[in-house]
Amino acid sequence: MAHENSLDALRFGIVGLGRSGWDIHAAELRHRDDVQIRAVADPEPGRRAEAVEGLGCEAYKTIGPLLRREDIDVVVVATPSVCHGPDSKRVLKAGKHVVVEKPMALNLREADSVIRTAREYGRHLFIHQNYRFFKPHVHLAQVLESGILGPVWHIRNYSSKFTRRNDWQTLAKNGGGVLNNTCSHNIDSLLQFVGSPVKTVMGDLRQIASAGDVEDHVKVFLRAENGVTVDLEVSTAQNVVEGLPAWIICGRYGTLTSDGRRSVIRWFDPGDAPDLHVVEGAAPGRRYGNPEAIPWQEKVIDIEADTKVPQTFYDNVCGVLRGEQTMQITPESVREVIRVIEVVRKGAGFPGRLSRSRAPA
Repeated sequence: MAHENSLDALRFGIVGLGRSGWDIHAAELRHRDDVQIRAVADPEPGRRAEAVEGLGCEAYKTIGPLLRREDIDVVVVATPSVCHGPDSKRVLKAGKHVVVEKPMALNLREADSVIRTAREYGRHLFIHQNYRFFKPHVHLAQVLESGILGPVWHIRNYSSKFTRRNDWQTLAKNGGGVLNNTCSHNIDSLLQFVGSPVKTVMGDLRQIASAGDVEDHVKVFLRAENGVTVDLEVSTAQNVVEGLPAWIICGRYGTLTSDGRRSVIRWFDPGDAPDLHVVEGAAPGRRYGNPEAIPWQEKVIDIEADTKVPQTFYDNVCGVLRGEQTMQITPESVREVIRVIEVVRKGAGFPGRLSRSRAPA
């Protein structure tokens, strides 16, 4: 139910009560003592009725009446992806702060327009790249910051399952597809880990198992200005018998391997390894390499148990709006996510659906 009126409570509206709007945003906001959900908007009558009963708020069919209310400070935009840019601009022009689901826009031009609108109207633009506040991201960032791996030169991120989707996210007209709606999280994390602007982008998009007209398999290769390379594969068209590592991070002195719940780091202290010099001429004993024993060390980390996350996405949103914190996920950082996605899509030349012909008996 809605919280009692409080001078300190931030007043929210939510537009779109689907999986994200209801199961993520409403689910978190309704339990915060510093937040009131004043109104929601959704075209589905059943969802509106559920919100009125469960949240004790007003409910509208469209966004317009919600934006005309003077008792709302922040609006969560959780509409279909194709609406994120236009709806965010409507919210900002109505003089309200916005929390927009990922992807924040469908192309760089639209992203820049939303960012300019936020600046013009003096409102905050929060983008829900909330994985930055999740334990796996925080853990990997801490490992990189520790320097235990030495200078990082390559990062691989892999995720797969087999799902024959047929919902609205399988349609291009809705901004659907794995690249927009899943990889925005992966790319955002990878860009944070690389810590350098991306200069080379290559990608491949395929539609294998799902309905609709967008990709369900994504392969991306990035090279940053600092020389770090990235290999990203996200697929809902693979039934892999044994799960591959979600993360492999390669440094000069070690490698991290992780499934997102448990990480294994194998590394050596370069001070404990002798200097390495090229030996010209015939290889002794016709053998490659050398007989040294590298002093490997190993550390196993239980991410859930050992990683402390200082705050959530909405902790930061509320802290910023109260003037107590700085914004952790800036629009400019997410702009780079949209730029990379746009370059991948343009360069991939989406080939459409594979033939559904059966394999020979």
